[in-house]
Amino acid sequence: MRDLFQRLDPRARVLVIVSATAIMASTPPGVLLPFAAYLPLCGLVVLTGRAAASALAWRCLAASPFIVLAAGLLALQQGGSLDGIRAAAPAALSVAAKGYAAVLLLAFLTLSTPLSDLLAALRGLGAPKSFNLILGLMYRYTHLLAEEYRRMERARDSRSVRPLARRRVTLYGRPLGALILRSWDRAERVHAAMLARGFHGAWPTLRRPCWRALDTGALLAAFTLFLAARLLG
Repeated sequence: MRDLFQRLDPRARVLVIVSATAIMASTPPGVLLPFAAYLPLCGLVVLTGRAAASALAWRCLAASPFIVLAAGLLALQQGGSLDGIRAAAPAALSVAAKGYAAVLLLAFLTLSTPLSDLLAALRGLGAPKSFNLILGLMYRYTHLLAEEYRRMERARDSRSVRPLARRRVTLYGRPLGALILRSWDRAERVHAAMLARGFHGAWPTLRRPCWRALDTGALLAAFTLFLAARLLG
């Protein structure tokens, strides 16, 4: 049960998460009863794979400002009166529940599935090649940005005393332009090295994808359970 999600074909993993998210997103605004079943089902999906609870919590926390802002704006669209907030509260709560459930499932997918398997699954499901390539390069070059920033930060700290209060914002903001230029130059060198080593736009995977009866059963089970919660609610 614990490793069930890891035994699925990457394409089945993506389809399970996407179908569950799409069914939850189709719930009309203000309808809260299906979420009494959605949330336990999301927890059940998470329990079938390997993902650290702390990492899932941090990713949900990182998305909280956007989810809370969307729910808050929806709650205030009827005006700032107490009656208007009460009338819009169910719709705002449903938006917040949808957001957290979707973030939880997507975070679980990315934490439990290597990027190479995700990219292979997207290719197998017919995603555009350019989208697949951009997604992979963005993920890898993000580490270049972080590494370049750490090097610049060490050089800055070794040459100056760290300022306090408002001056710190100025000091951190000025190197952004230099960071982008240095990262761009290094990214070109990395890309040239990748081409020299035979990179053709797709990352290799450790295993060959093979759709089995287990994948079909897991996809049908997830789709049926979430759809039943959607219809019965």
